[in-house]
Amino acid sequence: MTDRARLTKLPTYSAADNGASFLGSKDFPHALVEACKKYDPKGILFGTGEIPKPPSDADKERLRYILDSRLAGKNFQVLSGGADKLVPYAHAKPFLDFFKSAVETWDKQANISVEDIVYPGVGHKFDDAMMKDAVRFIVDTVSEATAAQTSAAAKI
Repeated sequence: MTDRARLTKLPTYSAADNGASFLGSKDFPHALVEACKKYDPKGILFGTGEIPKPPSDADKERLRYILDSRLAGKNFQVLSGGADKLVPYAHAKPFLDFFKSAVETWDKQANISVEDIVYPGVGHKFDDAMMKDAVRFIVDTVSEATAAQTSAAAKI
């Protein structure tokens, strides 16, 4: 949202502080900032701060607890239009890179999977290719859950 404020030249955006003053302004009030910290994945993990590259061991421990307690065993699919100007993929990429790296390396035991697909030439819409991939993801996820329940039931 900070970049959107910059692009639309909102008076509450200041280049001098790289948009930090926008957060908490009348255009993005403190209540909205707090809601983002409570409900937005990036906000939950990092607040309004930057994503550390790479995270320190202390960061990993703090983040592992949050990821494991909220997301362990979950499958995620992120479908993005490569030509989306309203919600550019470039703004989600740092968080998604962090998230995918975390679940593939230092938080493997949480059994979290992330499928991240960018569709070149697609704008801010849900096109047929996205629908096909979304349906496949849902069917695969339900099939895996059903197989796990059947396996668990057979062992009891």
